[in-house]
Amino acid sequence: MLKRLIVLNSDIYAKADIEFGNCNSIQMVGPNNIGKSTLIYALNFLFIIDGRDMIFSGNRIGDKTSFNHYFPTINSSFVIFEIFKNRYYSILVKRNAEGGLDYFKIDSEYKETNYFDETPKGKKLKKFEALLSEFTTKGIEHFKFADRREVFNYVYKNGKRNSAVVWLNQNVKQDGRGISNNFSKIYKYLMDSKLITNKSFKESLIISDNRENAKVSFSRKEEKAIKDLLKHNREIKVIKGIRKKFGEFKELVNQYEGKSAVLSELIFAFDQQYSSLNSELAASVTEKKTERDNSKTYLSETLIPKKDGHNKTLGKIETQLDQKQQDIDKTDKTIKEIQSYEGLQFLEESLHNLDAQRKVVESQLTQIEDQNLSSKEIQNKIDKANSQIQKITQQINGYSNQLIHQISDRQEHKELLNKILSTDISSIPAKHISKKVSKIWEELQLFDGAITLPSDLKGRPIASIADLQLRLQESRKEKKHNEKLLPIAKDFEKHRKGLADINVKIKAITDKIEKIKQLPSLEKALESLKLELESLKQQKKESANEIKRLEDEISKLRESLDLATEEILTKEKRIEEIQNWKMELEEYGIRPQKYESTDTLDNIYRNIRRDYQERNRVKYDRDRLFDELKNSTETSYASQSDFIDFVESEMAAEENKKKSVDLLLANISNSFAVPCKTFLLRFEEFNTFIKNEFNAKIKKIRISDIDSLKIEIIENERLIKDLNKIMQISDMTSEFVFDDQSDNLNILNQYLEDKTTIHFNDVFDIKLHLHKAGHHKVFDLKDQVESDGTDKMIRLVLIMSIINQMVIKDSENKIVLFIDEVLTIDRSNRSELVNFCKENFFLPIFASIPPLVDGFDKYYMVRRGKGKIIVSENNGNVVIRKPVASS
Repeated sequence: MLKRLIVLNSDIYAKADIEFGNCNSIQMVGPNNIGKSTLIYALNFLFIIDGRDMIFSGNRIGDKTSFNHYFPTINSSFVIFEIFKNRYYSILVKRNAEGGLDYFKIDSEYKETNYFDETPKGKKLKKFEALLSEFTTKGIEHFKFADRREVFNYVYKNGKRNSAVVWLNQNVKQDGRGISNNFSKIYKYLMDSKLITNKSFKESLIISDNRENAKVSFSRKEEKAIKDLLKHNREIKVIKGIRKKFGEFKELVNQYEGKSAVLSELIFAFDQQYSSLNSELAASVTEKKTERDNSKTYLSETLIPKKDGHNKTLGKIETQLDQKQQDIDKTDKTIKEIQSYEGLQFLEESLHNLDAQRKVVESQLTQIEDQNLSSKEIQNKIDKANSQIQKITQQINGYSNQLIHQISDRQEHKELLNKILSTDISSIPAKHISKKVSKIWEELQLFDGAITLPSDLKGRPIASIADLQLRLQESRKEKKHNEKLLPIAKDFEKHRKGLADINVKIKAITDKIEKIKQLPSLEKALESLKLELESLKQQKKESANEIKRLEDEISKLRESLDLATEEILTKEKRIEEIQNWKMELEEYGIRPQKYESTDTLDNIYRNIRRDYQERNRVKYDRDRLFDELKNSTETSYASQSDFIDFVESEMAAEENKKKSVDLLLANISNSFAVPCKTFLLRFEEFNTFIKNEFNAKIKKIRISDIDSLKIEIIENERLIKDLNKIMQISDMTSEFVFDDQSDNLNILNQYLEDKTTIHFNDVFDIKLHLHKAGHHKVFDLKDQVESDGTDKMIRLVLIMSIINQMVIKDSENKIVLFIDEVLTIDRSNRSELVNFCKENFFLPIFASIPPLVDGFDKYYMVRRGKGKIIVSENNGNVVIRKPVASS
């Protein structure tokens, strides 16, 4: 049995170690939402295997999300089941890289030293590779299960001569997928009692008795036999009812054949006449078409191309004429325009004046642009020049009367004297000069004395009147220049536009001068153009005459072509007419029969149409009757002769068909009576087991103040009645079928047509009865039956009673199960439930919030900590007490 459940490094638990071997019941105690249920749901991985049948919190199935909760890491999250069956071994479960589960068998009980390393900080869980290495080093055999099927076959085995986790009795069967059986399909309801409803309980009863695959199928294969039987029955009836109409039909067939023979002879005569007439007309048409085609060829390849060529030439000439005339008009206009111009000399003088004007304006604009001068800057220059002119003028006026400027006529003498004399003397008026200095020597006479001048004495520069007058002239010139620039700078764009206007006028005059120079050549070109125009007019006249001649010839040829075409159309129409007759007659599908006739083709055709219409009337009556007979016989013959042969053969085979019907009846009776009888017999056995054995077992169960529980089988009366009728299909004869008295056969036929499959759970439903204090109550497990605790107990003991039928009852074969919310079960019921589990080899794990309650052997305390939760006897989470007597 399962001795120990260990969860290592899950999302919630760092370590959870639950030992089952030394107790009969356990209570898991801890606050809500701490993970008690999550821990116990790990039993899924051992007892269910098939992820689709696993049940976790929130009714989740065994998918990758659920697996990740228990195995957040691939190499260091494990669930281990320690098992003892004759010897100890463990089954280890881990998640693989694909998100699925891998199972390993380890030939050793769980030893914590194998799974953890001792470190200075405490115990550290080993990686999976290190764990396997540890097993190898210690000589512990281990292997990986190849797949879930191999795991399942190791967990579950029939009989006791094996080390399986669960010993099953011989009636428990494994399904086709190899990862589920009667036990595992029902065990999931022990994981969550809320899933136990009337429907799931009914399914569990059927599964436990190996009835889930019991069924009766009415397939298409069997349907054919009964349809053949009913077909033969209808065929015999039909043949009897069509004898008179069948005789009328045969007479119409004979009339049709007679008309067909006459038509065959007329068709032969028509073909003979048609062949000669059609050939004669075709030859004539071919000859005419050849003549017409030759004319058309001459017309299209000779005349029309010539005419088109001349038209093109004419078009080109007309285009050239238009162009020449335009050139003449244009040249003449140009000459007249040039002749109206002013004289060449006048234009050249105007050009010279404008060019001079352009240069001045252009120079001024360029100077303003290059020097980036504004009107304000130019005005400043003018003001500065005025000031300079005034100053120089004053200097000239003042200098001309100063002594220094009049004392000598030589400049060098003036400068030397300017050095010797003080400013006060040099600037006195010239009237003080008694005598001008004309010579200078080394000794200077000063009054009655004399001064010898140094030999290196140089004069002091002095502006001359001539220099001042030159500077005055430059200043006036600059002022005048800036006065011309000032109005241009003030309205720069206007003067720039003025320059553009001057350039335009220059261009116009230049163009006129050039055209005047070209006038002689233009006059010569005009004369040449006029000569070319006259030549083109002559060419146009010649082309027009040739086009007129060609048009006359084309017109005459087309008239002859129209006459030829009319004759061809008449003959082709006749050919088409007789060919249409031919096609029409061929559509009749009448084979010709040799016959001589001197009648015309038209008369033969009219006779054929008349006789064909008469034959069609016979055919209509024959076919209408043929369709009626086919509908009556439910046949689809295309050939009437085959149909006649068929009906005549059916009439002859009527007695043999009656014998065949009797044989089919016997075979159908055997095919369906046995399976229906077997199916109903298995249902009766199941019904008897529930009424007697199972009800006797659950009647003994004590739950609160409930006197007894009972299961009632509610039969599907209509379905069972139909199955009984199908069983009774026997000893029928063909005469009985002919009278349509077989209600049983019709029921079978309906099931066959619907391809019905009747499953075991289709033939009954269940009701649960509760007797309490003299009152009777029918209840449905989908609803709450009694109080929470009583309701939970009823559901659990019903499912456990089913499971108890499937396992070998042995102390080494206890089944661990999960019961949540134990506090909802009152004290007496808890005691009864624990006793029921003990007597029937179940080991219950109860989960609840605090407090601890009496009646259990062992208590596991689940507490929150700083990190993941640790639960084990070694860590002080376990309290062991002997259960006290219930009150």
